Amino acid sequence: MEKKTKIEAIFMLLIIVILGIFAAQQAYVSAHEIPNSIATQYKGNESGATQIHVIGAQWSWTFIYANGTKSVDNLTLQANTTYQLVVTSQDVIHDLYIGHIGVQIYAVPGQTNTLTFTTPNHPGQYFFECVEYCGKDHYLMRGIMTVT
Repeated sequence: MEKKTKIEAIFMLLIIVILGIFAAQQAYVSAHEIPNSIATQYKGNESGATQIHVIGAQWSWTFIYANGTKSVDNLTLQANTTYQLVVTSQDVIHDLYIGHIGVQIYAVPGQTNTLTFTTPNHPGQYFFECVEYCGKDHYLMRGIMTVT
């Protein structure tokens, strides 16, 4: 084998070893350190928080409160209170995002996800939206969360 060919073979082998190390590291991190999803699958209200059922649909969010009241694209909550969102979708994958308070949860057809959070201490209005492209009118899938 020529000297140039040997150098190329060694170089390629070195690259394969380095890529193999990175792949093994990524597989370990994915399997052991990263949670399976942004939300946990629904197992009941273990936290004692006030539940709100959320249904994503092209192109709106429906909120169903504990007393049976419904609202569309408008979420009204009490300040400094813990809530549990129980989220699903009736059509395609959506992703509810309330950026100001760090809430993000997927709405997946046939799957119920939950997310527990505490509202801010002070009243105000906060914008929320779907951040998973869900079709031609995706931009309409937004609303206001009012904290009283």
